[in-house]
Amino acid sequence: MPGALRKLQGVFIDKPPNYSEIDDRIAASGLPSRKKHMQYLKSRGVSAIISLTEQPLPKQLVEGFTYLHFPLKDHQPADAPMLMKIVEAMENLLSQGHKLLVHCQAGHGRTGMVLTAFHMKHDGLGWRECLEFVRRLRPGSVEAGQEVSLRELETLLKAGS
Repeated sequence: MPGALRKLQGVFIDKPPNYSEIDDRIAASGLPSRKKHMQYLKSRGVSAIISLTEQPLPKQLVEGFTYLHFPLKDHQPADAPMLMKIVEAMENLLSQGHKLLVHCQAGHGRTGMVLTAFHMKHDGLGWRECLEFVRRLRPGSVEAGQEVSLRELETLLKAGS
């Protein structure tokens, strides 16, 4: 969805752009930029937000949520240790009983990369299988260049086994 259309959607629709629930504990979206987006997230039981945008969300917007910011460059791969750090943060929040929202600007590239990384570690599966799973739920997830990160993470996970 082009940026201007995504911004317009954010004005008129209560939920964050490109919002979907991966399972009963993890949701994903594009940038939640309005108070009504946060109210929608709370109504869905989301209590923690992991932001992957280069700039953090405004403090007043994330008030009442557990908020973690991992700045990743748009359209770029992340290194495997950074992906592991984000996945471990997700696991920690889930173990505390939180329902998570993972988001970036559009909810595709960085968000899809992190969701795939989470499933790789959590489910013990390879990057291709996990990426197919994420893309079935969120078409357009993960840019070709970001697949490199997932291959590197798979190597790291296998080395740690």
